[in-house]
Amino acid sequence: MFVDPTRGRSQGFALVAAAAGVLALGACDDPEQNTDLRPDGDPEVLAVLVMNDAANHLVESATYCALNDKKRPGIVGLPDFTAPNVCPDDLTKGADEVTNAYPDDWYVRIMFDELLDPAIEELTEIKDPDTGEGTDTYTGSIANTHPVKLECESVGGGFVEVPYDGYYSPAGNAVTWPLGPSLVIKPNIPKSIATGKSCRVTINDNVVDKTGNKVPTAQRGAYNFKIAPISVVLIDPPDDPDGASPIDALQIFSDNFYVQFNTAVDPASLCDEGTGGDECEFKITPEDVGACSVSGEPCVLANGAAGCAAFLPAAQTCDVIPQVDRYYAGSLAPFGLTDTEFYFGPAVPVQTDKSYKFTFLQGAKVADRCGVETTLGAPSVKDQTEVNFKTNKFGIKTITPGSGDLTTALKRLDVPFNNVVDVASLEEGTDYTLTPAIDTPSVDTTTGGDIIFYGNYALDTTYTFTLKAGAKIKDVLGAEYTVPEQKVVTWKTQPAVTVTTTADKTVLTKATATSATGPTFTFNQSMDPASLTAADYTFTDSTGAAVTATTSVGTTAGTACGPTSTGCQLRVRANLAPGEYKFTLKAGANITGVLGASYTQAADKVINLTVKIAEPVTPITCL
Repeated sequence: MFVDPTRGRSQGFALVAAAAGVLALGACDDPEQNTDLRPDGDPEVLAVLVMNDAANHLVESATYCALNDKKRPGIVGLPDFTAPNVCPDDLTKGADEVTNAYPDDWYVRIMFDELLDPAIEELTEIKDPDTGEGTDTYTGSIANTHPVKLECESVGGGFVEVPYDGYYSPAGNAVTWPLGPSLVIKPNIPKSIATGKSCRVTINDNVVDKTGNKVPTAQRGAYNFKIAPISVVLIDPPDDPDGASPIDALQIFSDNFYVQFNTAVDPASLCDEGTGGDECEFKITPEDVGACSVSGEPCVLANGAAGCAAFLPAAQTCDVIPQVDRYYAGSLAPFGLTDTEFYFGPAVPVQTDKSYKFTFLQGAKVADRCGVETTLGAPSVKDQTEVNFKTNKFGIKTITPGSGDLTTALKRLDVPFNNVVDVASLEEGTDYTLTPAIDTPSVDTTTGGDIIFYGNYALDTTYTFTLKAGAKIKDVLGAEYTVPEQKVVTWKTQPAVTVTTTADKTVLTKATATSATGPTFTFNQSMDPASLTAADYTFTDSTGAAVTATTSVGTTAGTACGPTSTGCQLRVRANLAPGEYKFTLKAGANITGVLGASYTQAADKVINLTVKIAEPVTPITCL
């Protein structure tokens, strides 16, 4: 079902008023002639357009233009202020077949030279969900009237009919966007058609104008187009062949290259080339591993400054490192992005102050969700399959916290660099001091480039970090940074324990029927989970029956409440059936921090929860 914005009462009134004005000016004129339409004769097809704008989801390109017809569209202004030629200026020339329909949301627009009989579309008024009253806005559907036959090639070969819906748009003409009047044909599941497959649309006998005239037989099609092969629509960092805007080496190793394709790609197809399936579809050159002088020696990084044991399997030797160990790639969908977004990176750090090139390999094959492969062409900056870049010189970034900051006790001192750093090259006393001493201290790195000073920081305490002039810090490739002048950072932690809770009336959606869920309490310092007991709260279902739950800390580094955690969450969890629940943290409940400071609940904290189970995701069946 589709909402037709021209079907609202106010817009309908405006259209009627405009038509009335035209009639008043010239009663003998046909009002449709003043809208650039051609109401006399059979309804003729002026253009057939296909959505092929994978990047912006705006442009529809013509796969057919009527020959020698002045009513067909030419230059048309778009909402992004561009003005492309939909059809060639030369009326004797038609349109080239669209071969790059947007795989994930393609549709077809058939533009006519006059208004059609609106009976081709079924309208349903949208009701206000609160009052049940009509809204004067309608949804349109052509699923039952079936004005066209839509067919595409199947993965098994041969054409199959594609189920569709859509709507009739009476608005528009040859210079508006969208063009019109038109029938818009939307496949029910665009992704069910594999990349690179041919499609066609044929107009059926029931498409007529207001006087019952049918579309001429010669203009009913079929109109042909193809679904695009897999292609890159966005890559970051962008191409910078002159190194005008160098990037951090850590960006390539840690954040990686971000690539968005025009459709979902099978992650398993990104590193499955070669006879052993151990070669990747991309590479970064020059390669910084495998530069051994003697075959069979343990792998070292290119300049010989450090071994690869931290990054590559220790048993490998430099002359037999497979590409799947040199590189890695994966989907960003598990991290909250779409199934079209991926990361690509090297398995070892890249060097600072050096020029590199990232390329997808010519002849490599990547597969879509249907298993259909696209063979990549020669790498090209234009196609965003090649990126040249240069890395910054090794150096320090901004230390956090900053001087004067007021932070939680869980904010760890972070001394960041722009490449994977050798933590051991920074020595306490010789290169820095941190006062006062922190509980359970350790110095390590989590992102590679950050030297993080872990431990349990006390509340209401002023800390001072001094990085001494002349201190020398190295990255794992041997590049060295010398601190030019002393850096002093002084900050203070918050004065008391605070907590943020799951909000009242929160809806909790369980991933599975057996998933545990419940309220979460986020603190500004590390807390002892054993200090939050069943005596501190009540937890009941909609009947008032008690729920048996357990208390635990968060499961990630950012929530685990330990000396190396950057956050602290206490979670009360139970296997809750779908329904309504009430959790009350009692007044007087006392939760103790690991350094003794505690939190006392001032008044009953009531959290009403609704528990649901996530709707199962129906896998897409490729036709």
